[in-house]
Amino acid sequence: MALQNRPLLYTATGLLVITAVLYITANALPIWVTVSDESYSYTVGLWKACESEGSTKLCINIPLKSDYKTISTRAFITLCCIYSSLSVASIITILCINENLENISSLAKGLAIAALICRIIGVAIGISVVLEGIDFGGKMGVSCVF
Repeated sequence: MALQNRPLLYTATGLLVITAVLYITANALPIWVTVSDESYSYTVGLWKACESEGSTKLCINIPLKSDYKTISTRAFITLCCIYSSLSVASIITILCINENLENISSLAKGLAIAALICRIIGVAIGISVVLEGIDFGGKMGVSCVF
C-alpha cells in the first residue's frame, strides 16, 4: 500500500539514481577548491590534492587525520552515498518482485531521508571548508556544486 503509484515509483527511482551518482562523484573527485593562474593549478578534494604545472600533474592523498571539518565532511558525504545507493536498491527490489512490500518501502523512505539529512550536514560543513579555501584565493570547484 505504501508504494502503489508505479509512475511515481519510477520517477523516485530515477531521481535517487541521479542523486546517488552525484553524491559519489562529489565524494570521489578532487575538485572542491581550485586555485589557479596561467601556468599553475592546485585542486583539493575530500581525499586528494592535485597540483598541475604545465603538462605535469601530481596528486597526493590527503592524510586520514586531517582537520575535523574535512573528516566530518568525508563521513557525512560517504554516509550519504551509502544511504542513497541502498535506497535505490530497496526500490528496485520492490519493482523486481512486483509486490508492495511494506517493510522494504519503509526502509527505502527512511534511507532516502537519512541520505538527505547527511547531505545537508555534509554540504554545510564542506562549504565552510571551501570558504576557508576561498580566503586563500581559491574558487569553488565542480564537486562542491554536485
